Amino acid sequence: MSDPAVDTTPSPQQIVQAEAQIYLDFSHAPGCCIAVYDQKAFGSKGYVYPLGMSALPGSTPPPFSVTTDTVFEIGSVTKVFTSTLLATAVTAGGPSITDTLGTWLNYQNNFSPNPVGSAALDALTLQDLATHSSGMTEQPTGIGLGYSKQLFADEKPDSKLINWWNNYPPPPPPPTYPPGCWQYSNIGFVTLGFATTQFFPADTGYNYNIMLAQYVTEPLGMTQTGATIQPSWKVAQGCIGSWIQLPNPPGLTVFEGNTPTGGTAFDLKTTGDDILRFIAAQIEPPNGLLGKAIQLTQQKQGTYPLCGESTGSVTMGLAWQIYYTKQRQPIFMKNGATSRGGFEAIVMVVPDLQCGVAVLSNQYLDASAPHPSQANLGGVARNIIAALHSNFELDGPLPERDVSE
Repeated sequence: MSDPAVDTTPSPQQIVQAEAQIYLDFSHAPGCCIAVYDQKAFGSKGYVYPLGMSALPGSTPPPFSVTTDTVFEIGSVTKVFTSTLLATAVTAGGPSITDTLGTWLNYQNNFSPNPVGSAALDALTLQDLATHSSGMTEQPTGIGLGYSKQLFADEKPDSKLINWWNNYPPPPPPPTYPPGCWQYSNIGFVTLGFATTQFFPADTGYNYNIMLAQYVTEPLGMTQTGATIQPSWKVAQGCIGSWIQLPNPPGLTVFEGNTPTGGTAFDLKTTGDDILRFIAAQIEPPNGLLGKAIQLTQQKQGTYPLCGESTGSVTMGLAWQIYYTKQRQPIFMKNGATSRGGFEAIVMVVPDLQCGVAVLSNQYLDASAPHPSQANLGGVARNIIAALHSNFELDGPLPERDVSE
């Protein structure tokens, strides 16, 4: 008598584990951590899977195995936390999303004894900055790349940044830059971050981390998320690498030059355990002010043509880039990388499927050659959701990652 058929269908846990291994095999990243919230597959507890090491062999301090509470930098995923602070204040009856930026950069003149910002800058709205539709450049010129340091250190903005605000020019005229066109802007979100520090009258000043803890991370139980690394945190070490394309055999991509950076980017840090709580809140918003703020961040603000391009557009919530499945289910996505810190991250949430995925990696790969799709965090997140939900199919391609220096 033959043995009964054996079900070889992978479990949800095995699906996540396999994707993590494929990612490390192709990217050569030291380690990664994947967090998945999926009501159907894992229930409300979700699933966090760490794999690999905190750094390369021979690094200082010595590498350790990545765990669910290993701390990673998240680069531009930070922007969703900033927009959640904005939405919290708006929901509480503070600023309006259409308030001008100058109203808040000059609130009680906390940043300078004199008004700051040119007429063009001060006329931008909070919504313009939160949707990348202000026309502001990706990075400022003439002030270096450390302009976000003071925001995440709860300090007054640097005088060079204030001077840049004071001399901010309007964008080029149409048709190249039509009003409300979309151009990704790191400096725009740092500027918005400084404005958010003025939203809460009980604690105005330079207080990004204080507000983040009070209104977002502590209510969600995120105990190891913030801009400042605490002594008790187990921190991964970022690595920077590059891909080169070899002529023989054709199409072979190899990795070389993976060197621990030892540097720190100016962004938020988090763990697999913590980012799972954040994902869960995007799918099942908590009661009260924070839940309403999360829902506001997911509201469609508009679809914006690309600045300087004849075709293409981006649909935005507040910091969230919104894409759709072929069934027209919204997908809320934010990715990020730190080119000097050596980390990459992505969060992808599909509320209609009760599913969300975050991938954290302690490696940054430059664009010296095309990366295989298996080394792309967006592909990892997409593959996991598709494996858990057979009807999941994107209506278009995902964007390239967003980089914070």
